[in-house]
Amino acid sequence: MAALRALVVDDSSSMRRLLEEELRELDFDVESVGSAEEALALLAHRPAELLLVDWTLPGMSGLELTRLIRARPDGDVPVILVVTGRREPDDLGAVLDAGASDYLAKPVDPEQLQRRLLIARRHAERTQRARADRRALEEAERAFEQLVDAAPDAILVHRRGEVVYANRALLRFLDRATESVVGARLASLVLPDDHGLLGELPLEDDATLRLLHRDGTVRTIEVAAVAMRFRGEPSVALLMRDLTQRRATQSRLMAADRLASVGTLAAAIAHELNNPLAYVLSNIGLSREELERAPTDARLRLVRAQLDEAAEGGRRMRDILRDLRTFTVREEDVEGPRAADLQGVLRSSIHLCWNAIRHQGTLERRFGEVPPVDITESRMGQVFLNLLMNAAEALEGGGEIEVRTETDAEGWALVTVRDTGKGIAPEDMAQIFEPFFSRKAEGTGLGLAICHDIVLAAGGELAAESTPGRGSTFTVRLPPAERRPARPAVEVAPPRREEKSKARVLVIDDEELVGRSLARALMKHEVEVLQAGAAAIERLTGTAAPELDIILCDVMMPGTSGIDVYRAVLAHDPALAKRFVFMTGGAFGSQARRFLDASERPVLDKPFDLGQVRELVEEYARR
Repeated sequence: MAALRALVVDDSSSMRRLLEEELRELDFDVESVGSAEEALALLAHRPAELLLVDWTLPGMSGLELTRLIRARPDGDVPVILVVTGRREPDDLGAVLDAGASDYLAKPVDPEQLQRRLLIARRHAERTQRARADRRALEEAERAFEQLVDAAPDAILVHRRGEVVYANRALLRFLDRATESVVGARLASLVLPDDHGLLGELPLEDDATLRLLHRDGTVRTIEVAAVAMRFRGEPSVALLMRDLTQRRATQSRLMAADRLASVGTLAAAIAHELNNPLAYVLSNIGLSREELERAPTDARLRLVRAQLDEAAEGGRRMRDILRDLRTFTVREEDVEGPRAADLQGVLRSSIHLCWNAIRHQGTLERRFGEVPPVDITESRMGQVFLNLLMNAAEALEGGGEIEVRTETDAEGWALVTVRDTGKGIAPEDMAQIFEPFFSRKAEGTGLGLAICHDIVLAAGGELAAESTPGRGSTFTVRLPPAERRPARPAVEVAPPRREEKSKARVLVIDDEELVGRSLARALMKHEVEVLQAGAAAIERLTGTAAPELDIILCDVMMPGTSGIDVYRAVLAHDPALAKRFVFMTGGAFGSQARRFLDASERPVLDKPFDLGQVRELVEEYARR
């Protein structure tokens, strides 16, 4: 420990020498001055642990000096002994009221001085240790703040709901200045719906909060609250991690895994498409050859059969593409209530991996009734596709897969995928849902982990049982979607006349061959075809706008889209807008999806069934 510093303040040089000698014998580092003003100047540069102060000094008195010292930020540190010749009964009270530690009367008794100085030394040593501890604490707090300020995660410290510290990561995360956060109420940074959670945050346990960005958007965070002393007072530190970014990363991982799953099936899908494509093209070519010869009844029957087979091939390819579309819908493109048809998603998943399954074994379907569930069909399809592909690979050239759906006693949907394959080793069962765990030579280890996360996020459970050599069973259990009121019936255009032989039809599609084929299919009606959205707006909103029964309009077109056409017509003639039926190949984003839902107009999926198109046109003609 460093030598204790002492300062003697007395206008008597002989008293200063006496006190200096006594203090040096006790190993103090001693300095002395003759006035209070000199003492203050000296203490500003060299603080002391012990002060011996004469009451009566020229200029400022010893008691005034004592009061000034005690009023300083570190004024409680030094031990102050007031030395004076005054002996009135109230003098001790005045000394203590000024903040002095003790009182020493003149003339000074050497033995009494020794005792008082020993006591003062012990106090001074404690004071020195306290000062050292305070310095160490301040340095530790400075180091802590530097460390926290440089941390990549957002950290905030509050005291009784008032923010007293925010690191740079938090300020960047919320795009706020220090002065707009420090000193503010914590509740002002949190979404009002989450204010109730602020008093319930479990210490050292993760919770989720939604914070308000400066631009008004909401950022979701994972937060842990830790009780601590900060700057000497009880406080709570909130350690926050951005879940918005993490969820975006998880979404990208899921999308990557979904694409990887579909990529694994690419060869099988190509095989499934190429087979019908081969006989579609072959039959069309043969039909052309037959039609170039002299027509006979036999040749016409042959052409009809060939075209029937070509149509069947086209329908088969359409179904494959529709099944594949289940995997292309992004989570962020689906808004509002969701109610996935589990059996429909299962059928699509089975179709997509059917080529992989049929070369490994057989598949048995046992579909019982199940309720719709609150999850996007693309995510559910990703789960089923993974489970089915894993089951097919486990068969290793022979065995059976059983897919079962049912509703349990609590009304939850159960989907079971069971195989009679090689099974999973007992030591691996505890890890199969862990990310990056895989026993496959080319596996990423993400498939089952992502399936598990998808099912948990939907409020469900994914369980597995397996016996080596006998097979595995995976069970998905999901809560039913909330029952919601039925969507109101779509308002239809007012009736025009009872019957007529020809409907007036406008086809708007940038694909020339689509327009041409629809015109041929509807040749008994009056059909006009336009290939540009701008031309359609001019035709439908001009002074000589046609009177139409139905408008078949493509959604996605270059330049002016079908959405733009519909909005222009709706503003010009709302009754005519009720004659729109949209056509789509399915490749549109969230904006188009929201538009179609809001417009409540019928939608025809390409490739369409000609019989369905003709019935729709005739129905609109009767309205």
